[in-house]
Amino acid sequence: KIKIPRVCKNLSSQLMWLLGKLAAFEAEAKQTNRARLLMSAAVSSGRGTVETAYQIPQLGQSLDMINVMTYDMHGSWDPFTGECSPLYRDSFDSGSYIYFNVDYAMNYWKNNGAPAEKLLVGFPTYGNTFTLTNPADHGIGAPISGAGTAGKYTQEAGELAYFEICTFLKDGATEVWNTQQDVPYAYNGNQWVGYDNVKSFGIKAQWLMKNNFGGAMVWTIDMDDFLGTFCNQGKYPLINVLHSALNLDQQACKPPATPLPPIPGLTSTTPSASGGSSSGGSSSGGSSSGGSSSGGSSSGTSGMNSSYCVGKSNGMYPYSANPNKFYECDAGKTYFQSCASGLVFDTSCSCCNWS
Repeated sequence: KIKIPRVCKNLSSQLMWLLGKLAAFEAEAKQTNRARLLMSAAVSSGRGTVETAYQIPQLGQSLDMINVMTYDMHGSWDPFTGECSPLYRDSFDSGSYIYFNVDYAMNYWKNNGAPAEKLLVGFPTYGNTFTLTNPADHGIGAPISGAGTAGKYTQEAGELAYFEICTFLKDGATEVWNTQQDVPYAYNGNQWVGYDNVKSFGIKAQWLMKNNFGGAMVWTIDMDDFLGTFCNQGKYPLINVLHSALNLDQQACKPPATPLPPIPGLTSTTPSASGGSSSGGSSSGGSSSGGSSSGGSSSGTSGMNSSYCVGKSNGMYPYSANPNKFYECDAGKTYFQSCASGLVFDTSCSCCNWS
């Protein structure tokens, strides 16, 4: 999966890099007679970022799945309280805040060229917290003085995992259902949290299916009540709502019997020499994020051979002088890659592994 939170509008090199990866996946599928590897990306839900950072039609054509991060709509960076992932706008919203809701964000991507069946809705298993300026003023849009108190387990100011929110409620917090936005919030003293629960997950899942979006993406698995010891709703209560509401029991995921068809326009496309730099995140296939192509400037590539891949098959090759680094060859182009700190390139799996 590639995370593409923000890149410049001129995406020619990034798109060429992406298309080059997909072309390599197509070639591998033909060579192995297996289904093509899938390419997905996590993208912003904020209109201001989306309209300046992405070429939506091209991404919609090239990617198999587009995970829209429809959360963090509001947080302690705002001057007032707000929901983390509201389904709809609130009457309080004005200016650019009218765009900060799941319904608007998903339809913006769809209406600007992304196929609905490739768009996955982001579901948060956490809430964003605030410290109220005046505990008596505790509705949507109430003034705040900063982030909420850190949770006992997650220990991050401004955020509580769902299982911590259950404890917050048990400790006497008042829960309010936000009818305009179809999500809850809760407050206790000067602490306030906007979040999702079992009810809101169910409503969003039904909305997702009604609008024919491709599915759901969860952030994150480990912030649900994974042991079932905090919320008295069983293990993974939020994720299980999605599992049931999206009929996953009846539609078990099975690999296709034949390789996925080629994406139009890939067979004649090769990455440009400047296409090795990717904005943020890691790609499918085990390579580290982006990398530098031959001729590019990249820290830590001194001594690596910029023409190493000439005449070589597509794939990843070790760099003998440094086990942390490796070459990635794509259509004769040479890309310099590095494993994360503490990992080395493992030729047995063509991946980064523990030394």
